[in-house]
Formats: sequence, C-alpha cells, structure tokens
Amino acid sequence: MKIFAIVVTFNGMKWYDRCFGSLRDSETEVETIVIDNASSDETVEYIKRHFPGVYLVESKENLGFAKANNIGIRYAIDHEADYVFLLNQDAWVEKDTLTKLLGTFEDNERVGIASPIHLNGTYSGLDSRFCALLPWQFASDLYLGECKKYYQVADVNAAAWLVSSLCIRKIGGFDTSIFSHCGEDNNYCQRLRYHKMKLIVNTSCTICHDREYRNPNDDINRKLWTEIIRKEEVAERWSNINVDYQMDDIIGRYKWKWIRSMALFSFQIGKKYKEEMEICQRVKESREINKREGMHWLSVVDLGSEYASFLDDE
Repeated sequence: MKIFAIVVTFNGMKWYDRCFGSLRDSETEVETIVIDNASSDETVEYIKRHFPGVYLVESKENLGFAKANNIGIRYAIDHEADYVFLLNQDAWVEKDTLTKLLGTFEDNERVGIASPIHLNGTYSGLDSRFCALLPWQFASDLYLGECKKYYQVADVNAAAWLVSSLCIRKIGGFDTSIFSHCGEDNNYCQRLRYHKMKLIVNTSCTICHDREYRNPNDDINRKLWTEIIRKEEVAERWSNINVDYQMDDIIGRYKWKWIRSMALFSFQIGKKYKEEMEICQRVKESREINKREGMHWLSVVDLGSEYASFLDDE
C-alpha cells in the first residue's frame, strides 16, 4: 500500500519539526511531498537539511492552498498512490493516526475521505473550528460516554484528510477555477456528497492543529486577504452542486446591479458587482464540470508550468 502525505508550506518554520517529524515517525510508512509557496524565511533550506527524505517542490510564487495541493495530489496519483494524506504545516499526527484512519475505509462503505479528531496545539481541547463542524450527535454521545468510533459528517476542514485514490479519480482535485486560499475544502465536501461518497471522522485517532493562538498579522497582508475572502465567499455561495441554483438568473442580477451602479456613477461599487458577475460565470462553468466524474482540476493544463517543471527535475 502506498500513501503520500502532502504538506503545503509557507513561512512555517516553528511547526516543521513536529509536522515532518511526526510523519517520519508514523508506524504506517508514508512518503512526504512538500509544495513550498515561495516562503521568504528559511523553509526550503531547513527542510532540505533536516528532512532530506521529503520530496520538495519549490514554487517561485504563492500558488494558494488549492493549486499547491493539487500539484501534490497529481504527483501522488502519477506515482501509484493508494491514498493521499493532506496535512497542514501547522499540524502533526500521532504514531497510530494513519494506521487507524486506514481502518475507516475497511470498516465503512463508499468512504472518500477519513479524518481524525482535530485537537488544538496544546492537547487541551478540540480545535474550535473543527468542533463547530461536528454533528450534534457527537456532543451528545460524548457527554453521555457513548462516543461512537465513526461519524459521517458533512464537512471537515482539510487540515488532515486521508483521501482514497478512488475518490480522487472520481471527483478530482480542489476546484482552482474559483478557489485559491479558502473555501475549496468545503466545496470538495459538497462534491463528495453529490457523487454519493462519504466523509467519516474516526474518533479513535487524533492530530493536533496549532492555530488558535496565532497572530493573524504574522504572515499575510490583511487588506489582500480580506479581498481574497470577499471574492471566494461569492464563489462559495453559489458553487454547491447539491443545490439547483439558476446561474443565468444570478449572473443577470449581478449584471443589472453593475449597469445600475455605473449609470449612477458609483464606479467602485460597479467594479465590485462586475467582479462578482465574472466570478458567477466561472462558477456556472465549474458546476457543470464538477457534476461529472473525472480527475478535474488535475490536468497538466490546470496545474500549469509549475507541475511540468518539477516533473523535469525528477
């Protein structure tokens, strides 16, 4: 059995020892792929020096979470992966995490993604955003001391996903036509449901996700990030293929708002509506693609020169 772990890095020096060290020490053998999103710190040199067994892809620009992971996913599939394990740079596994996650696929039918319990970085509680996505049955069962081993859920953030190659071949990668930095994992979970596959949380194993005490200004431009979130929230609003949105009508409403704003000389507002109209046009196209089975968003054309260039380096 062949498992590839994929970690996207960006200026995350303080986490690498725990993240990559935990993968190296896993009782289930895993090959690790790192896609570095043009870090400005010592990330690349540190990984090369301390974790020489890692396959490192150095991007000259920040590709975003979605595309960087897709590059790793495509590489893993091309190298006969049975499973792909997506792990955040600020997270780490326990020795038995992957072993127990694999059991999820053996014990349940039609599983596409298995995820463990996500603890915070101090082992003092659940990761708050992970906890918010769990079904009410989990909290009830936990309180009553009747916690089940498996819970089928609608959504879990992609900080620690074990994804089967069957799932990837059926659903594809993250949708990079409308997402880059946020929203792509929720969209993937929606596509998973549409194609009748399951997302299962395995409560017998854990990872730690060390993000609760991070300064939000540490590694991002807040103004740029706010603009990215605004645009990707528009995409996320209409991209759920389980809901039959009439995209032509939605695009028409944005177009009318754009024309009206320009007629009233509200150029900044008009610019925003025009951008949102164009986003909805891309959403319309992506919805039709995501309803079909196939390795969408993972072609060499989708991945661009970054994928082709590092294949040449092998």
